Amino acid sequence: MRRVLAGVLLAAGIAAASGRFDKRIEELTARCPAVQRGQIGYKFIDVETGEVLAEQDSAAFFTPASNTKLYTTALALVRLGPNYKFQTELRTSGRWTAGQTAIPDLQLVGGGDPNLSGRVLPYRMHAVDRDPLTPLTSLADKLVNAGIHEIDGDVTGVATRYPGDLYPRGWTIDDSLYEYGAPVSSLALNDNTVSIALRPTEPGDLAEVELRPAVNHFVVLNQVVTDTSRAAKVHLYRAPGTSEVLLWGSIGKACREWEEDLAVEDPALFAAEALVDILRDRGVVVRGEARSEYRNLNNSAASAPTGTALAVHDSAPLWQEIQLINKVSQNLHAEMLLREVARVTRGEGTLQAGVAEREAFLGAAGVTREGSGFDLYDASGLARQNLTTPDSTVLLLRYMWQRPDRDLWVRSLPIGGVDGTIHDRFKHIPGADRVHAKTGEMSHVNALSGYIDSAHHGWLAFSIMVNGTTAPDTEVHAFMDQLCAVFLGD
Repeated sequence: MRRVLAGVLLAAGIAAASGRFDKRIEELTARCPAVQRGQIGYKFIDVETGEVLAEQDSAAFFTPASNTKLYTTALALVRLGPNYKFQTELRTSGRWTAGQTAIPDLQLVGGGDPNLSGRVLPYRMHAVDRDPLTPLTSLADKLVNAGIHEIDGDVTGVATRYPGDLYPRGWTIDDSLYEYGAPVSSLALNDNTVSIALRPTEPGDLAEVELRPAVNHFVVLNQVVTDTSRAAKVHLYRAPGTSEVLLWGSIGKACREWEEDLAVEDPALFAAEALVDILRDRGVVVRGEARSEYRNLNNSAASAPTGTALAVHDSAPLWQEIQLINKVSQNLHAEMLLREVARVTRGEGTLQAGVAEREAFLGAAGVTREGSGFDLYDASGLARQNLTTPDSTVLLLRYMWQRPDRDLWVRSLPIGGVDGTIHDRFKHIPGADRVHAKTGEMSHVNALSGYIDSAHHGWLAFSIMVNGTTAPDTEVHAFMDQLCAVFLGD
């Protein structure tokens, strides 16, 4: 009898809590016209028991944008393990023995390392990056220290580990021009991007142009003039499929600089060009030229490397990469991880194999197409046709909470008002640093999913998705932040 009575009282308490939340959420929505014409779905649960504290349209499909990265990074953490590492190699096609100063050619073989850059890991907010060519410099130094001073043939960037198209279906042609839509390859130097910076000179003169890193991959036609204003009015045009960039407009003498990050067209060639420059700076004679090598889907079987390995660069452990992806929402890195999982588990590093492996992983976590619902086409969320539900996202979050690597997983998420993509949100909301959540954002799409360390209900898992709004993102963000605040202190 006591057990029955306790169950009745518990059910009544849950119903009362849910009712209290529902009323406050209804009042919040009424005060936020920014979201009233859009579609709103959310779900908040006790992550330990699975009890639902509040939900609305949680089974409906939404475009998740970068919330897709939760599905991809969870897969990578489970399938590869937190300490998995990538290797980038220098090889030559012939035999090499110690003391031999010349080699017939050189291959820079991409091993899927997403952080072949000057980025500081583990992630720290406001960390100052090193020279983006640092990993290649290290490899070149190993080559020189081995006594190699002549390369008789070409230097080839080899990106054959992940065969297939460089751009997933559903990405737009405009995406491919900029850093956030950089092409996906297993050899990725500096996130496959170059920063073009303009600095003012004297009024009437052309602005000064700088490429970072200083690799002559882009041809820049600069028509930007310095004036006496305090503003930069710079326009950029780059035809899709080319490395020619036209800049025009003006930059004020009082401006510090103007900068834009552009995606390279040929990642493996870009890396090979950079390596040739570094080698020549060290006195190495390179008689050939920079080249690139890829594989198409008709030749997707992995092949063993040939020749002789000359130098190796090891990546940081995977948990640091997953942290970076979720904190700053790095698209290229997520895409690379999906393909690496496919290569390790299925023997082919393709997007298709990665999508299939992710679906199998989600099924084991209780997240299915027919049940909680999802339809995901890429790894990063940039594909416009992606769909999922708050139900599916919360199921995944609860599954990851129950795993032994929970702490690493939760630590990978941005913290409200502290770091990552929500460092400047949750203003004036007490306890904001108890929100650990991944953002998602593109035109007319916003999402926020993760965990809340609530004051009275313990840890919660939640997912909020808002689609179809025309209001400024800042107003939608404010609604979502206040929705989380309902649960923070209650």
